Amino acid sequence: MSHERETLAAVAARIIVESELTDWSLARRKAIAELGVSAHSSPLPTDDEIIAEIKTYHALYGGEEFAERLLAQRECALEAMIELARFNPVLVGPVAEGWAHAGSEIRIELTPESGKDVEYALMNLGVEFTPEMSRGGQEHYIIEDADWPMRLSVRANGHAPNTKFKVRMTSDQLKQTISSNA
Repeated sequence: MSHERETLAAVAARIIVESELTDWSLARRKAIAELGVSAHSSPLPTDDEIIAEIKTYHALYGGEEFAERLLAQRECALEAMIELARFNPVLVGPVAEGWAHAGSEIRIELTPESGKDVEYALMNLGVEFTPEMSRGGQEHYIIEDADWPMRLSVRANGHAPNTKFKVRMTSDQLKQTISSNA
């Protein structure tokens, strides 16, 4: 990676963490503006390059506050996974991978017979949620009133997991991770 691209990744990572951004394109544009470089002068950093810089940022500046927040996010995820155990929940994304910031969604994939089963379960638990449909037709349930923003993604039975996520944790794996970091 070129020095300019590495610097763009580091600045974008800082902006994402400090501003709790979830729009990485915006973070890239802000990094370009902050550094005063042309967007066309070098290729923009990839998500993986930015993630590496977020991990570096947390290692340098996160300290105990970051560790405590990540633990709290993981504990919140585990509570939800236990409540939704019949849907075979799997934690994915930044909380699973260990680089989440305060604005990062807890992302849990569920495998129900039908998305309606998830809706009924959430209603029975008294959880307020907003249903969403992605452009690809995947159902999501957004929960904003939890301690941390949460996205429940419905994966149809037999469909392959989202390959975008490198780490996938079952509730047992998450329990083990939590107990080893406590």
